[in-house]
Amino acid sequence: MKHLFAALTALALTAACSNAPATPEAATAFAAATEPEAESRPTEYALIGQKLPAFTAPMADGGTFESATLNRWTVIAVWGVWCGDSRADGPYTAALDRAIAQDPDLDFISIHVPSSPGSESRDMPFGKFGSLEAYFESAGYTLPVVLDTDGSVREALKINWTPSYLLVSPDGIVRSFQTDLSADKDQPVKTYIKNVAETRKAVRDLLAPAPGDIE
Repeated sequence: MKHLFAALTALALTAACSNAPATPEAATAFAAATEPEAESRPTEYALIGQKLPAFTAPMADGGTFESATLNRWTVIAVWGVWCGDSRADGPYTAALDRAIAQDPDLDFISIHVPSSPGSESRDMPFGKFGSLEAYFESAGYTLPVVLDTDGSVREALKINWTPSYLLVSPDGIVRSFQTDLSADKDQPVKTYIKNVAETRKAVRDLLAPAPGDIE
């Protein structure tokens, strides 16, 4: 499947690790999406060019996260242990976190979200692992994690697919959206970092004053 990196304006509903309602229609959509040639991942996102919705949520380390405190370029990874696509992306997400740590002007945070209401995994957000700690111990890596325990953050961010990656600029504007890193079979982390750099440059150029505006 093609690697998705979009800066567009509406989020398409999808099926496999999506937030689509648990209905017979959704089951039919899931069956269609699992066909070998199906292109089910979204390529558009509703909040591109808009302010990141404000939210406060607990963190796995016992702290509290407030989105209003974001003041640098920040990559937000939205995922869930219950989602197979998120688990497949996990090693790449961890590598992305490490790569971002080398850039003093770029931050990383992840948000663990539940599945959609009515789905079988709703009451088991950590699947067979039982807890986030057990999952990370099994996976051999860890991430900074904000916990969306009731789905309110996912709803506020209009996330209908996991994993999803948002890039937010220092002014709080959502600048880019992408789904699964693992869809890139070549160098997913390197490619994503390159895309981030290109987006940052494009925004800087866009916001730079015209020569005539400089006294």
